[in-house]
Amino acid sequence: MWGDGHPSPVPIDADLHKTEQKLLLRSACATAVLAILGVFLGLMSGAQSLVFDGMFEAIDTCMAVLAWHASRLIGRGADCRFQFGYWHLEPILSLVSSMVRLFVCAYGLLGGVSSLINGGRIIHYDLAITSAAISSCVSLAAFLYVQRHRCGLESSLLEADARGWLFGGLMSVGLCTSFLLAWALEGTGAAWMMPYIDPVVLILLIGAMLPYPICAIYRAGRNILQVAPRDLDQQVRNLANKLVTRHGFLDHQSYVARIGRARFVEIGFITRSEHAGFTVAELDKIRGEVAAEMGGLRTTDWLTVYFTAVRRPSLANPR
Repeated sequence: MWGDGHPSPVPIDADLHKTEQKLLLRSACATAVLAILGVFLGLMSGAQSLVFDGMFEAIDTCMAVLAWHASRLIGRGADCRFQFGYWHLEPILSLVSSMVRLFVCAYGLLGGVSSLINGGRIIHYDLAITSAAISSCVSLAAFLYVQRHRCGLESSLLEADARGWLFGGLMSVGLCTSFLLAWALEGTGAAWMMPYIDPVVLILLIGAMLPYPICAIYRAGRNILQVAPRDLDQQVRNLANKLVTRHGFLDHQSYVARIGRARFVEIGFITRSEHAGFTVAELDKIRGEVAAEMGGLRTTDWLTVYFTAVRRPSLANPR
């Protein structure tokens, strides 16, 4: 998008969005299988940490399905109802999924502490180790698959999905290692510690996971509130200052926002009211210079460049 803010005639790349949707759908199916397996084997083995891991996978399944649907909507581009497109769905989806994960973490933490206070839990370590090992292999393989195929797509939905697979894989590796160590205690003088392994692992697991949804909530909140990203803001101010000097404008005023993978940039060049030295073709050329200075526009960019003699007092003097 560029010029006066109307939608660009260039459509969003349908092939890229089909690839994104295919990856998200495959990811959702794999996550669903892991969730069912984790909860089932967790209940069979009595391992609360595995049940928690399975519930977390179930949440990831729901989020992957929602991400797939959001990708379909984003692929449509702008329409009469959402004239800037559906980019806002990305941070909203990230915020909702992160808040649900935070709630599940809090619930799991209470369960782990309660189990620890009540003397721990006896679990079947053979089933627990099998489940954690399968989950580790599948999660890390899925991470490598998504990471490999998402290159060039610039999709925050796939980036979050890949990060979730990596996090889940490392979490399962930690569970498997802990269960193996606990199993090794059987028949030794330290066997009394075995009932406490599962709740302790659950508490440590949740402690390691908490920063993930908290950071995601922070990033999504900044997107939804349209807090100006410093890097983009500085880039736009620098290129606008160069064009002010190059073309003899009085000043500029700029406004930026990043919503999901979309960038919204508005630049106003301040000129004298009696100035009539530019033709429409020359003004369009300046717009083209702005686009070139930004490294070329993507289909996810919305650029507005205007020329005016009126300042907006609040941002007339950039900070």
